[in-house]
Amino acid sequence: MTSDTESAKTAEDWFKDGLAAGRLGDNTRAIECYKKAVELDPGHFRAYFNMGIRYGKVPQNVDAARCFREALKLKPDDAMVHYSLAVVSNLIGETDHALHHYKEALRINPQFAKAHSNLAMLYYSIKLGKETMHHLLQAEALFEEQGDDYMLGTARDLVKECSREFGLNPENCRTL
Repeated sequence: MTSDTESAKTAEDWFKDGLAAGRLGDNTRAIECYKKAVELDPGHFRAYFNMGIRYGKVPQNVDAARCFREALKLKPDDAMVHYSLAVVSNLIGETDHALHHYKEALRINPQFAKAHSNLAMLYYSIKLGKETMHHLLQAEALFEEQGDDYMLGTARDLVKECSREFGLNPENCRTL
C-alpha cells in the first residue's frame, strides 16, 4: 500500500531519499528509492549511477552493470560511469567489456589515475606485459602529481615487480 506522502514524491525526492539511505549504509533501501526515482524519471542519470554503486556494495554486480549501462545511455561520455562499469564487468568475468570501458574512461579523461592502475592490473591478468607496464607508469606519474603517496608507493612496487616478471625495461614501456 502506498501512502499519500509517497505517491506525491518526485523522482528527485526519491533520489534524495536514496542518498540519505546510502549515507546510513542501508543499501537495500537506497536501491529501492533509486528504483522509484527512475520509474518516475527514466532519464534520471544520477539515480541509475548511484543504484549501480549500491548494487556493487551489496554485491550484486550483474545488477550494478545493468544500472551503469543505463547511465551510459544517458551520458555516454561520463568517465566515471565507464570506469565503474569496467570494475563490475571485470568482477563478473566480462574481461572484454572491462577492457573497453577502462579504455573509454581514459579516452575521456587521460588523467584518471585509478583507471590506468586498474587497466594495468587487467592487462597483468591476461599477461600483456608492455601494456601492464605502460599503464602502471602512467598511474605512477599521476599518483605522484596528485600527491597520493599510498597509491604511488603501490604503483612503484608493481612497476618493479612487473619489470622483473616480464623482463621489460620501464623506459621502453612509456609509449605503446
